Amino acid sequence: MAVKFNERNHPYVDLGDGYSICFNRAAYEEDKQLRQHEELSEVTVTALTELRRLTETKRNLNLKVDQSNWSVMLYLQCYENDIKRTFALLDHGYRLLYKEADYSLPYARIRHVFEEGLIRYLPKYDADGAVIFVVEMSRRWNPSKISLQEFIAAIRIGGLALMLNPDAQRNGCKVLFDVEGLSMSHISHFTPRSSNFLFDLIENCTPIRTKGMHTVNNGMMYNVLFAILKPFMSKELRGKTYMHGTNWNSLTKHISPECLPPKYGGTSEAPECDGKVLGELLQHYEGYFAEYNSYGYTENPDK
Repeated sequence: MAVKFNERNHPYVDLGDGYSICFNRAAYEEDKQLRQHEELSEVTVTALTELRRLTETKRNLNLKVDQSNWSVMLYLQCYENDIKRTFALLDHGYRLLYKEADYSLPYARIRHVFEEGLIRYLPKYDADGAVIFVVEMSRRWNPSKISLQEFIAAIRIGGLALMLNPDAQRNGCKVLFDVEGLSMSHISHFTPRSSNFLFDLIENCTPIRTKGMHTVNNGMMYNVLFAILKPFMSKELRGKTYMHGTNWNSLTKHISPECLPPKYGGTSEAPECDGKVLGELLQHYEGYFAEYNSYGYTENPDK
């Protein structure tokens, strides 16, 4: 199992047996060169001009609005050059990060969360094309080694990586939370602040549609945690949240068994991605994360 490059020079994890983890995007430096020389349509040029004008009305917002900024171009693409929706999303995301800067840690600070296998992507997509994003907030999580701050910051980075994936851009994602062995010592680390940030991040800061949030291996302790989290979830997100326990028939009504490993009631024969190799893959995209974090509000956005 290793990181390789395909015929388009996109890095990917070769899992063996024909399976791979790939974001279908060039590594940061190569992609930056491609974007700088890309020919834009008149509609996109006009959209960039108008988006730049809106950005300049926010005197404390540092945001480069041109084709070299990957997130600006991505949001415009996902929203079909809808300037108001693009600006609203960018503005909300950077407002949130200004208020909660503790969660915008650089990749080097949270790489170990991926290496420990707590966050990963399944190689096979769902029948509707959605990418499956797995978060193991379970007994494998040792808060003395990985703080909740680092865990949530890694979920955020994992979401930024998803934004790079054209399949996720088109078809959205489904999040699978595995909470087997969650204990009161885990739950004690959650605060209203961290809970509010996590769901605000999922709902209001990404153009990738979250088609469902599925919790498995949940027991009484998770019910306690969910009681803490639920008030911070919108009605829409609550409507897309499902708790399956170990009822795999329930889970496979929402996620095709062909893309799920046997431990979740699926039939996929794909090897599980080694965390250290996934960490190496994401290293090729570190520049994207750093660039996104380099922009934002320099002072209180409400001034």
